[in-house]
This record gives sequence, structure tokens and C-alpha cells, in this order.
Amino acid sequence: MAAAPAHPATSPVLLKESAARHAARAAAAAVASGVATKYWLELLAYPPGSARSLWLEVAGTWRHLDNPSDGVQASVQAAFCSCPDKLETAVWYQNDVIVGLVVRSK
Repeated sequence: MAAAPAHPATSPVLLKESAARHAARAAAAAVASGVATKYWLELLAYPPGSARSLWLEVAGTWRHLDNPSDGVQASVQAAFCSCPDKLETAVWYQNDVIVGLVVRSK
């Protein structure tokens, strides 16, 4: 007589792993993207004690990136102020939080 498998298909361990994979896929699916049409850079955090943020309007809604690096600030500013006819800022976001961005040529 053959031994039963250590983890049958209905094992809670396998169901838990499947739920984790499903949650990861759902989180990835929740990321949207678009091109920023306006920007606003907080030079001093407000209210005091909060994170200083770069705000970009994407898909008609303001979205933020907390504590942007100097390089990110300079690149986004160049896209909007110095070369708006040549550069654009593409943004990946979840709700109102920016999770990625790139300044690219048009």
C-alpha cells in the first residue's frame, strides 16, 4: 500500500502559498501608470515633521513621492521647465503614492 502524500492538494500550507501569490498579483495589478501633466515640489515639508514630497498630477489626480532625491527633483524640473517640448515624466503609482518614475524623451 502506498503512503499518502505529505501535503495533499487541500493542505493549508499549499492554500496559504496560493493566497500569498494571489495577493502579490493583486498588488501588482493595482499599479497604474500615466504621464504627469503638472508638478509641485515641496521645498520645505508641511506640516512640519512630515516627509517633504514631490507631487505630480497624473490622470487628473495629484500623487506624491516622499523624500525625492536631488537627482529626481532636477530631472522632473527639467522635464517641466527646461525642456517640456522634449521631455516628459512617466509615473507608476498605487492610489496617490508614486512607486516609480522616469523622465524620458517624447
